[in-house]
Amino acid sequence: KSAIAAINQQNLATIYQNTNIVQPHKSFAVINVHDHWMVMVKSLARNMLRQGYRSLGCHRCRLPQTGLAVATEYINDCGTGTGTGTSTSGRLQTNRQEHQQTQSQQSTRRWHHSLLPGRRKYSGSSFTSSASEGSHYLHQQQQQQQQATLFSLPNLLHPSDFLQLANDAVRDCDAVRRELASSLSSSNDGEHNNLTNEQKVVKAKQTLHLLDDISNIVCTVIDAAELCRSVHASPSWRRGAGDAFGILSEYIGNLNADANLYLSLRRFVFDDDGKNENDGNDFNSNETTSNEENGLMTILAQLSPEYQRMAHAMRREFERDGIHLTYTKREEARELNNVIVGLESLFSNNITEKTKHYDINGEELVREVDKIVPRHVLGRLVRTAPAAAPTAPSSTSSLTLSSDNLLTNTLLAHSPSAALRREVYLQSHTSIPENLRVLDSLVRHRHLHSTLLGYPSYAHRVLSDRMVGTPERVHEFLDRMEARSRSVYKRDMEVMLNAKRRMEGAASDHGKIEPWDVPFYTSLIKAQRQHRRWKEDHDANPAGGDYDEDESSQFAGYFSVENSIEGMKMLVRDLFGIVMKEVEIPTEERWDVDTLNNAGQSTTTSNGGLKKFDFHHEEDGPLGTMYFDLHPRDGKFVHAAHFTIRCGRIRNDSSGHGNDDASNGRDKSNDNHQLPIVALVCNLSPSSTSSSSSQTLLSHSEVETLYHEFGHGLHSLLSRTSFQHLSGTRAAMDFVETPSHLFETFSRDPQFLSSTLARHYLTGLPMSQRRAEHLALSHTDFRGVEVQTQIVHSRFDQALFGTEPCSASFPGGASSTEMWERLHEGAGVPFARGTHWHSRFGHLVTYGAGYYGYLYAQTFAADIWRSILSKRMSSSSPEALAAVRREGGTKIWKDMLIHGGAKDPKVMIRDVLDREPSVDPFFQGMS
Repeated sequence: KSAIAAINQQNLATIYQNTNIVQPHKSFAVINVHDHWMVMVKSLARNMLRQGYRSLGCHRCRLPQTGLAVATEYINDCGTGTGTGTSTSGRLQTNRQEHQQTQSQQSTRRWHHSLLPGRRKYSGSSFTSSASEGSHYLHQQQQQQQQATLFSLPNLLHPSDFLQLANDAVRDCDAVRRELASSLSSSNDGEHNNLTNEQKVVKAKQTLHLLDDISNIVCTVIDAAELCRSVHASPSWRRGAGDAFGILSEYIGNLNADANLYLSLRRFVFDDDGKNENDGNDFNSNETTSNEENGLMTILAQLSPEYQRMAHAMRREFERDGIHLTYTKREEARELNNVIVGLESLFSNNITEKTKHYDINGEELVREVDKIVPRHVLGRLVRTAPAAAPTAPSSTSSLTLSSDNLLTNTLLAHSPSAALRREVYLQSHTSIPENLRVLDSLVRHRHLHSTLLGYPSYAHRVLSDRMVGTPERVHEFLDRMEARSRSVYKRDMEVMLNAKRRMEGAASDHGKIEPWDVPFYTSLIKAQRQHRRWKEDHDANPAGGDYDEDESSQFAGYFSVENSIEGMKMLVRDLFGIVMKEVEIPTEERWDVDTLNNAGQSTTTSNGGLKKFDFHHEEDGPLGTMYFDLHPRDGKFVHAAHFTIRCGRIRNDSSGHGNDDASNGRDKSNDNHQLPIVALVCNLSPSSTSSSSSQTLLSHSEVETLYHEFGHGLHSLLSRTSFQHLSGTRAAMDFVETPSHLFETFSRDPQFLSSTLARHYLTGLPMSQRRAEHLALSHTDFRGVEVQTQIVHSRFDQALFGTEPCSASFPGGASSTEMWERLHEGAGVPFARGTHWHSRFGHLVTYGAGYYGYLYAQTFAADIWRSILSKRMSSSSPEALAAVRREGGTKIWKDMLIHGGAKDPKVMIRDVLDREPSVDPFFQGMS
């Protein structure tokens, strides 16, 4: 009703914008709302269905569920033109709930995780709506920059602002689309043929910048919405962001299928028509008629390498989304994609929102939990236990636990009780059974969508723009990795089995390692090895001092949020000459505070919560902003990930020239540069401070996670590209983990640990060099187990989305659980029948068919570390160390990070190494 009332209250032009309808329709005649509103809905739905529109009604009014199927539903339900307010109200509420379940986790991914969000075609952030409107938009942004807003983005002051921003983004993008369509129409009249070669080159650049403007506009909102719905303390903010995300996710589908955008790219950049004689909308991507065939230099060839890469990337992505299909098949592909988006969101939301609570009974098991997790800490980890079954604080016979990741991992790693570990493992690995059906459907629809687009499988489609290229090469890579690591894995498993027999007896669990044994015995043996190495070192050099019989105290207390951040500041200063400065965050800019319900009281821990840092280079000036959101809270994304709020780019001027190669330099005043904004989201240990210290203590593994995400953040901040579409981590997904693994390595480097990162929170004294070396050695312990597990997960990922996908919905298809068990059995990796850890495998959404990329990138990172940084870290004098650090850092920045996705990653890696990469350094790091 409110949507129809808006038709009476606002001018028709506004209604057309909000419904994505450009031309007036007679169905919008102003009528008596009270008597005929159902007739209006029916007529509106018919028009939308007839013309293939994807939006039903006014976005601001949050009309329900989008898509042609819903338009049809409304026609059927409203066929008589009658209905009651009660029934319609119920439908609106139901569909709003369904709408929340159709929102995707894809982004910059994105992903995921470290979950780098997956790439969208139109991804990034916004300043300009078109070449003609850019100066006005920039002026408006500069005027509002002083006002504190969420994420420092203009006009983001209230949850309802997200919907307004989404509608504004659609409006501004449609303006750019009309501009491109107008140019295309003029070119059909022969105008383009009359241009000089120089004018055609300028036109090509303008076209690429306009396409990037669309990307920039949309993702200013959708990237901010993705972060907000994942982390904000306020449910109202998360709902508002979710609504905006749903609107723009569907709008992106429209953009990807826009024939005029694709034809503009083909006509003005590739200088061909991009269509065949049969149908002006059926594009033949394999037949290109251009000047190149006539021996003349093409327009594309006259552009800089970065512009060429942008052009090829946009074309591949259009064609990978089916723009070359007939209209009917494009519509079918779009419908399938809508289903996929909903399934991806449902799978991810279940992981985030579903928490399983279960009871453990018996005084012995309860005592085991109490030894490891104090009751006051347990209460914070089991935050949403069912009110119907509370656990008394003093209970000694029963205790309620949850599938919370931190609690589960802590108990599995530190409990000597096999019975407790088994119960915790079985309960936590069966916590989301509903995701098995969701995954089954996701696999099916991804396969159908990919084959419709002309690919043998979803894996073939995903890998077509990756470094590795094809699924066959992924399997070859995994085979080589398994062959090189198999002997180490077998030795590691034998060591664990011997330790278990000594501790539990030869007959325990039939003399084999169970999956709930692996975390405990790897932790136990690592600690024993650390103690033995320390004692042997001390015996060889008794005068060295610094020996402690209690091995558990060797590394405790040396790592904290504060020390870690200080280490980052020193790292960027020494490597790149960058100043990383913490700045105050106004209340309006924070998302760890629910100002709507809690009167401005922070819902985070008292220490190490939300932080904001500005980065400034000694020559280039401001580089961008990085937020740190480090600790868990209710409603927050439960893993660790790097989120892009706004990508950087060199803005084009009004003529569309821009900088032909942004990475070669830029205006030092930053007047023509859009500064990136990123957020590192982690769930580190809650604050556990001592009365004599205000520092927030961390485990070393948490420090590794933090530095890994910091590497992603630096990749985004340090890139300098003409297009936000190619900025930072918007590169091949099997390459983007390289910088993150590289910077993670600093957290294990003995020299960096002893000189900078590791300082005891009580004494302030640095960790000794010998202790740091022992910590670095401990990282190599059980690397065979880690690598073999990653290989199995990567093979599972490939099996799910290969040419014979694992979905019971296909005739004769194996279920995902059957394939999970089969691969573990074949590799000799422990698993428990009846469990389904993969129902919590969020990477299947953000990294589907691409999980191998973690191992793939680790091999590059290990090679770069050993070749460029490791030798430089061990220089004798501080002066020499500073010089070689800067030399190595500059090489990594200027040869790799600065290019983002604007250069072939294979070329970047060769440029950094001055040779082809090798996997040998990776295996040299396996003890």
